[in-house]
Amino acid sequence: MRLAIIYDPDCPKLLPTAYSQTYRDQFLALQKPFEGTTHVTGNCSAKDIEADVIVIYDIHSSHRIQIDGLKNHPAVKYSYFNDPHQEEFKGQYRGGPLVHKLGAEQRTHRELDRGTDFIICPYQEGYFQHIAPHIGPDADKMLFWFPPAPSVTRFPQRIIPLSARRHRILGNGILRGGGGAYDFRMWAYSQRPETFYVKHAMERPDVPQGLEYGKLLCSFAASLALCDWYVVPKYQEIPLAGCVCFAQYQMDYAEMGFKDGENCFFVTKENYKDRAKAFLSSTLDDEYYQDVATAGRELIESKWTAEHFAEALYRHAQNQIQSCQSQGVTP
Repeated sequence: MRLAIIYDPDCPKLLPTAYSQTYRDQFLALQKPFEGTTHVTGNCSAKDIEADVIVIYDIHSSHRIQIDGLKNHPAVKYSYFNDPHQEEFKGQYRGGPLVHKLGAEQRTHRELDRGTDFIICPYQEGYFQHIAPHIGPDADKMLFWFPPAPSVTRFPQRIIPLSARRHRILGNGILRGGGGAYDFRMWAYSQRPETFYVKHAMERPDVPQGLEYGKLLCSFAASLALCDWYVVPKYQEIPLAGCVCFAQYQMDYAEMGFKDGENCFFVTKENYKDRAKAFLSSTLDDEYYQDVATAGRELIESKWTAEHFAEALYRHAQNQIQSCQSQGVTP
């Protein structure tokens, strides 16, 4: 099968200097299972795109590309929807380009107009709350769910034992924005001495970015994966880095196979201090915490990497094409 991937080459999340490279990991891995890949970055005609599968990899719906006749292209078409709760936004990232993001309803209708067959969304609850109502009865079958998936190649130091790491619980990343998605994170990051807080790279330029960010995670024994609404990349990056993951509960995380006290710790305002103090008062050669960290890392390695994402989408598209061929219809 041949792949055409439609994307903005200037998208900050796809640059090699991106703070977290999970979406770049997926972008690169996505192309490997296919026989060939066509890159579409500017306005064109769908007649010029030779592909069996088309993926619109527009993370935040800010790419203003126009492709004439895309709806009638016979390829199986997917569109990646990050942040399904997103409201329309016009502005500028700090130190970055001007951006115009579409809101959930606008971007959904745009994909329907494009003839998109499936929406790749990493957040099931967000999809059914914000996207599905604008699709109608076909919403269930249009969802292709896969959580944000980092690549193992970005974490070569992930097997470093806890005993060789800093005995701290790292709290790292943005504190504001997301329409209230980080309220618990703001609270947890303010808890001293339980949390070792490091600002986001946009706020503090000397914070490691790109491949160096993986090394930062691998240097800590534990880290916080906190979001009020959905499973963000940290939920997968932290355990893959071999850290003990202190996570805010999300349905998708449980469906991935994460269990409290076995391969992560679910924390709330009520239990965070006690759980953090228990970890920090232990020794780093404590087998229990090492077993939790190892189990979390192995779960990501076995099921939820960028490479697994690419293979899952390839098989899904292959099954769709074969099903249509057996029925004598165009995908």
